[in-house]
Amino acid sequence: MHEEDLMQTVEDEFTAILLRARQMLIRRAKIIHPDLQDPGYRLLAVVIRDEAQQQGALAEKLRLDKATVSRLVQHLESLELVTRTQDPSDGRAQLVSATTRAKEKWRTSGNTLRQELRRQLKEWEAAELKNFGDLLHRLNTSFDEIL
Repeated sequence: MHEEDLMQTVEDEFTAILLRARQMLIRRAKIIHPDLQDPGYRLLAVVIRDEAQQQGALAEKLRLDKATVSRLVQHLESLELVTRTQDPSDGRAQLVSATTRAKEKWRTSGNTLRQELRRQLKEWEAAELKNFGDLLHRLNTSFDEIL
């Protein structure tokens, strides 16, 4: 195979993995709550990972306008996945936090998908796993230069 063909194969496979990853995230969102859509899932991910956040900070991190974030927070509140409380450091602002229920569902959904991935990778040799991990790390660190 020529280098250009090899590059195209890598690009095609990488695109396929990204699409499958997106499908897995959609599936994970549905496990958390049947009415949870992609933007709400992303917001929930931030408040679970980074703890309580002001809506302005969420808008910045998610690159969404404040009105959109406000609607998302209201929707997630209606699903009982987040709560809003007064920010003790700024009485005018509110903090958005994940509920205990959301954190439990998040953990469960992640464990389910992780187990499925591990079941697939169990068939691989240790050397293949190491090589794959090394190559993914190399690709991941190269994104730092692009982004």
